[in-house]
Amino acid sequence: MSIVPKILEDDPEEDEEEDDSEALPLAITGLELSGVLSAGYRKLSLLLEHLETRTWETQIMGGQQRITADWVLQEIDRFAQGLGKWLKVAGDDKAEILQHSIGSRPLTEHKTMVEFGSFVGYTATRMGRAVELCYEQGYADGSILFEDSRLQGANRITSMEIDPVHACIARHVLDMSRLSHIVEVWIGQVKDLIPRLTEEHGDMSLNMVFMDQRGTTFHDDLSQLEELNLMYPDCRIVADNCVKPGSPVYCWHTTVSERYRTRNYSLNEFLESTIEDWQVVCDYLGPLAARIPRPMPWEEQPGEWRSYPIRDL
Repeated sequence: MSIVPKILEDDPEEDEEEDDSEALPLAITGLELSGVLSAGYRKLSLLLEHLETRTWETQIMGGQQRITADWVLQEIDRFAQGLGKWLKVAGDDKAEILQHSIGSRPLTEHKTMVEFGSFVGYTATRMGRAVELCYEQGYADGSILFEDSRLQGANRITSMEIDPVHACIARHVLDMSRLSHIVEVWIGQVKDLIPRLTEEHGDMSLNMVFMDQRGTTFHDDLSQLEELNLMYPDCRIVADNCVKPGSPVYCWHTTVSERYRTRNYSLNEFLESTIEDWQVVCDYLGPLAARIPRPMPWEEQPGEWRSYPIRDL
């Protein structure tokens, strides 16, 4: 049915030959989408187009390479190297620290991992692949029994994302990587989803936390994890982007608190050799460790604007 009123004609044959599509106004038939999406979403749509095109080329045009998690990560890296297509993801040296942290955590039935900030699912894919490799090695040497595996039932990694578009893209990337049985993406604010971890997994269920959300909420989210007793002793917390955009309150808290054993790593930003950033790696010593509050040497609010998301720029 046309959305534009038609002018009645006396000739019935002319009415029969009339195409409804021709009655649509030019503004609708010739709609341009360039101004509909924000710059950040347009970049992500180009990323999806790149992944789908490369998948089609690999599967349909005779490519022998199988679509795997490693392949998806390589294609995202390849896309990010294009002019104007840089993505703020934890790649290069940052990925090495993250992968080592996952490998150092024991994989047991009642322990899980959580990521705050999915974005496009790059880090979730890398984490899921690292866990998958650990399980494969455990099955091979007999250190992990299949009956005890978290691959049966609940997901091994939970990733949280406030932006529903980013969450849908992350889920799609995880599906392409064949890791949906390991990683699950929840939509919502971290502070609202943290209590759900207690409902899903119970107390002291986390053995690793990766923080990649807004830096000014790192310390609040960490305090909530402490209050709900979600972190198992020796749980490792890896916080990204602690210099750019920055998380000064979190860095101060984990440095002076007796509950954490903290190390700061100075690294280059992903694909940016001239930009320095920090990853702060903490090991949680447990709730019984002393917690001595100390005053911060600066005011919290003036630097807060620097921690606003820049990954869409």
